[in-house]
Amino acid sequence: MKKILSLIFVIIITTSCTKQDEKKVIYRASNAVSEYTVQYYDAGNNLQTVNVYPESTQDIWQKEVIKNEGDIVYLSGKYNDINSALKLQILIDGKVFKQTASSGDTLKYLVVSGTIPFDY
Repeated sequence: MKKILSLIFVIIITTSCTKQDEKKVIYRASNAVSEYTVQYYDAGNNLQTVNVYPESTQDIWQKEVIKNEGDIVYLSGKYNDINSALKLQILIDGKVFKQTASSGDTLKYLVVSGTIPFDY
């Protein structure tokens, strides 16, 4: 009887442990016609800042990082030209997770963030 209970206990413990899956996260910014700044969390959860100089609205800035389920993803952006715009997206394994956009509003930062869901 003890062997059966021990076996059941081992089965419960091994099946209840979940493995964190790695996810490909793409931070993307687009739609700007003039200089803008983006900040994002890299693979080590360090905040990185990049100045981007697009030549047209077709220019896309993007950064790919590998993160785990449950990790925080963060992307913010700001532009200063009233004639510009900005669209920010966070993609997880190729699917849009969060996005936001702004046009002609140079006063506020755009921010998209969240926690990578399990089984996304």
